[in-house]
Amino acid sequence: MSALGPVAGFLALIALAVAALELVLAGVFKLTRTKHSLAYMLLAPAFAGLAILILYPLAYEVYLAFHDLKLTTIMDWRRTGHLPFVGFKHFIAVFTSSPLSGVTFWRLLLRTIGWTILNVSFHVAGGMALALLLNRVKWGRGAYRTFLVIPWAMPQVVAVLALRGEFHSQYGFINIVLGRLGLAPVQWLSAHPFLTCSLINIWLGIPFMMVVILGGLQSISQHYYDAAAIDGASAFQQFRLITVPLIRPVLAPAVTLGAVWTFNNINVIYLVTGQAGGTEDADILVSALYKSAFTYYRYSYSAALALVIFALLFAFSTVWMKATKGADSVH
Repeated sequence: MSALGPVAGFLALIALAVAALELVLAGVFKLTRTKHSLAYMLLAPAFAGLAILILYPLAYEVYLAFHDLKLTTIMDWRRTGHLPFVGFKHFIAVFTSSPLSGVTFWRLLLRTIGWTILNVSFHVAGGMALALLLNRVKWGRGAYRTFLVIPWAMPQVVAVLALRGEFHSQYGFINIVLGRLGLAPVQWLSAHPFLTCSLINIWLGIPFMMVVILGGLQSISQHYYDAAAIDGASAFQQFRLITVPLIRPVLAPAVTLGAVWTFNNINVIYLVTGQAGGTEDADILVSALYKSAFTYYRYSYSAALALVIFALLFAFSTVWMKATKGADSVH
């Protein structure tokens, strides 16, 4: 029962906060009686949950980034409840020291950018190809779409571990096929961890893009293509001048989400390489952040690195959505 104490206390805190907010808003509703009071009161539990589960951890992350929490100070923190203030020391350390044993921040950043561009490019290209094929299917489209979306719909842990087994050096399906072709087996997990992670993540991400693009294709009227065919436009010209511009409002937010998810995708890196010795050859920023916090116990440094990653993704999302006019579709 002692292990459930903190969990029960946290749940009780959430319940008390929601109840208190409901009582306050109920009083405000009775006093003001505006047309929006009931809506605000009904939305209050959701806002309270977001405040407790998102805003509080984010604020505490900022607090840790500007203070010094590590193994040598954690006992003092538990005893006094205070941490030494260090200012921007950890933010400077993020750019000048390595979050791992031998890989610098800048090398990790370049690898993460390459990882994101490579994966998202194949996600979009593969999703576009499958969506174009499915859009032409007249019978059984729902069944085909269901089978193709399974890798993305199933729990990612199950999908990654299942495909990781196919890259086993001795019993994996891929090396068995290579052996039947007379080729030597490849040590995928130990010699090529980054390539292995990329292939697995590409397989996982294509179905999402396929579903998004297929929805955009089905919203395009066939009259555009009929008029273009009458004018003598080729299939490629129809794709370039009709399909791409009309699915851009759908594709731009999807690419933004895919880039953020891929940039932060620790699951594939950890599940593929974490069980094979934890090699740093495939680490990206978010997996280095995890190791920095839970392998090297540099908590405040990890908090500063997390805020740097957040700033990078926020800047990318803002610039990308403005450049592609992806936000126009939500107006």
